[in-house]
Amino acid sequence: MGSGGSIGVLIDTNILLYVYDKADPFNAILDKFEYKPRFYIHKLVLNELDMLQSKYKKSTKIQSKVNVAKEYLEVFRGWWELIDLYSDLPTDDALIATSKTMGLILFTNDEELRHRALKENIEIIFMGRGGKIIKSFHTI
Repeated sequence: MGSGGSIGVLIDTNILLYVYDKADPFNAILDKFEYKPRFYIHKLVLNELDMLQSKYKKSTKIQSKVNVAKEYLEVFRGWWELIDLYSDLPTDDALIATSKTMGLILFTNDEELRHRALKENIEIIFMGRGGKIIKSFHTI
């Protein structure tokens, strides 16, 4: 549920990278919910963005995607809360454990992670083609 009994949504790295393609994940979810859920970004997701930036220094496209994702997070800084739970685990494992512990909906387009989450009875949201359509296994 997130803090204070409201719906909480934990955002995966790949969703943030869609911002480069003109997706607006926070507002896309707001269009589906009747109220604003609380958004959460895991510390390991921020670490993954930094790792991508470092690993793909010669890829202008990856650099641009990561920069746009970071700028998006900065613009919407008041909308999300940083989480640092299970940070000793690999990122996907930490996202699963955090979602389960905190009762959060996991927002990811990673097919393997979506299947793992569903097996753990974690509700998921994912984007359709072009980042335009939000699909969900959570009733919204």
